[in-house]
Amino acid sequence: MPKILLLTGPGAAGKSTIAKMIAREKGFAYLDGDNEDTEFFPHGDQWLLQNRHLLEKAHQKILNKIREIFRTGKNVVVDYIIFGNYEHFIEIFRQAFGKDFGVIVLFPSKEELNKRDKERECWTTGPERIAAVSKEFEGVKDYIGAERFLDTSGQTPKETVTRIFSLMDAGS
Repeated sequence: MPKILLLTGPGAAGKSTIAKMIAREKGFAYLDGDNEDTEFFPHGDQWLLQNRHLLEKAHQKILNKIREIFRTGKNVVVDYIIFGNYEHFIEIFRQAFGKDFGVIVLFPSKEELNKRDKERECWTTGPERIAAVSKEFEGVKDYIGAERFLDTSGQTPKETVTRIFSLMDAGS
């Protein structure tokens, strides 16, 4: 089981819900990566090319925060969309944490994402951004590993957590 678990995926995939459940039920420290990058993006727009240098700073901040928590001996679950430059972001974490790092992409169907997005009580992503981010994740599926993309359509959060830990316990 990795000690650093990155849960990523498009908006409305269930990252925050699942990460908080893992923190509660499995004793992981929870880090909201989207909240951490707010310092650099108070109004959003992380995905815009002209903001790539700020995105790299945000990614470095998240990495440093995880290192800080990890040094205390705690496992960490990170909830973060990533917002582009996916391979570089994942690679710096693989280099920093080696076998203690794992990635799971929550990837329900686009219909399920749009339904969940409309039902949220907080901000919404919108169908255009969901489609764009889903396409970006499809582009890195081979790099991350198709077995790490979980279609959580129709699953309860508890079922998803159980599935994640079954996958991790199997060594994937």
